[in-house]
Amino acid sequence: MNKHCKLLAVLSTAAAMSAATPALALSIPGSVSTVLAATAGWLTEDGELRYKDSEGYYLTDSWKKKDGEWYYLNEDGYLSRSCRIDEYYVNEEGRRVMNQWISEANEDEWDSEAPDTYWYYYGKDGRSVISKWQEIGGKNYYFNEEGHMQTGMLELDGATYYLGEEGDGAMKTGWIELENEDEELDQDTVWHFFDNNGRMVMNQIDRKIGGSYYTFQNGILQTGWFRLPESADSAANADPAAGNANAEISADAETAGVSNAEAGESSTDAGDSSNTVASDSNTDRTQTTAPRIASYQFYENDGKRGNGWYQMEGAPEISEEGETFIFYIKNGRPYYAAQGVQVFTVDGKRFGFNERGELQTGLQSVITEDGQTCNYYFGTDGIMKTGKQTIYDEDLGENQTWFFYTDGGNKGRGFHGVRDNNVYVQGLRQDADRDLRFAPVQLDGVSYLAGTNGVIQKASSSSKSAAKPELGNGYKDVKDSNDKIWTVDVNGIIQE
Repeated sequence: MNKHCKLLAVLSTAAAMSAATPALALSIPGSVSTVLAATAGWLTEDGELRYKDSEGYYLTDSWKKKDGEWYYLNEDGYLSRSCRIDEYYVNEEGRRVMNQWISEANEDEWDSEAPDTYWYYYGKDGRSVISKWQEIGGKNYYFNEEGHMQTGMLELDGATYYLGEEGDGAMKTGWIELENEDEELDQDTVWHFFDNNGRMVMNQIDRKIGGSYYTFQNGILQTGWFRLPESADSAANADPAAGNANAEISADAETAGVSNAEAGESSTDAGDSSNTVASDSNTDRTQTTAPRIASYQFYENDGKRGNGWYQMEGAPEISEEGETFIFYIKNGRPYYAAQGVQVFTVDGKRFGFNERGELQTGLQSVITEDGQTCNYYFGTDGIMKTGKQTIYDEDLGENQTWFFYTDGGNKGRGFHGVRDNNVYVQGLRQDADRDLRFAPVQLDGVSYLAGTNGVIQKASSSSKSAAKPELGNGYKDVKDSNDKIWTVDVNGIIQE
């Protein structure tokens, strides 16, 4: 019999002896001895409840029921009080407890992580709950093989549970913020999520919780840039434009974009990929190949999957460290160019992004899939500009006049051709040097004579060239600052 009892009473010698001796009425010497008939049942001696059997012996080391309650009589025949009897417990009155919490000071374990107090629970049959979950008062608790209520993190059957701090023990669900134990993370606390069954969400990408999407690695909520496992980003790497909604034109690696796909709304929505498992290789810091931005998703400080505009540092090992850039994120994925710079539509406006997902501004030179070279211009806010634009050339230290298509399939591209009596090459107006006043400009192999404001110098239908009279009507002569004479026709084309 396994008993853990407190010392409750000091028995007298006479009492101790009586525990093992039948009750006899001894005769006075010289008189007739008479043995009284033993009466079985409960009796009180010196304020202590005891039980005699039919032979007059005190019952010991046994359970006995009285008025519907169970009592345990110890080896001396007295009630055990406030102690464990095998898998049961008797209270200070000696009654077996049922549906009751019992605490016991930890006097055996000196481990710093061991609790100061052990808690037990005795169920409706009075037995201690051992090695199982138990619902108590609408909450779930777990008791180990010794009947100790568990607290903190519990690893059980391949799942992780959180049972609160010492003295709590109730299984938790939902969001829980705990002290960070990962030395590689530079933060004091981390967030975990426990499902309705109390299981911690461990390695999962884009788990939908309360209408938002979150990602977990080793049970820790991820924030900022998160490196996807190879299984999740392989599709994006195979098709770098995947996930890039409204991708229109990609550019060369040096300046601007390359595909000329004009894909419009050809996007891939990440949607709910909650069944994708994030492996531990996400944070492999030893890899030697620089990852593409397609390998990353972005999550806000509260862990929600990013959507919208963000000004922040770029993904590790991709963007310049310590610099901030502007990104547009959709379903966690940044818009990025397959090569160079690519044009995207966001809320009806067009923007340019490079291979690292960084918003581009200023003039961008684009090589399309058919080999054409096209220029785009993005304002300081990143919005693609159209029509006539004045752009400052830092190398030349002067303003230049540009024109970009305003509509149609070429919208935003630099105009190439003659417009408003000016020659434009890939959007740039061709002007004569101010020192020369007039100079030839080239357009697809044709030489035009332009002034300092780009205006083409044209002959009238009746004018004649003095330098080349043999040409007849429709020609005229124009002299530059070097006294060089240029003969042009009614279209401004130079006559050699």
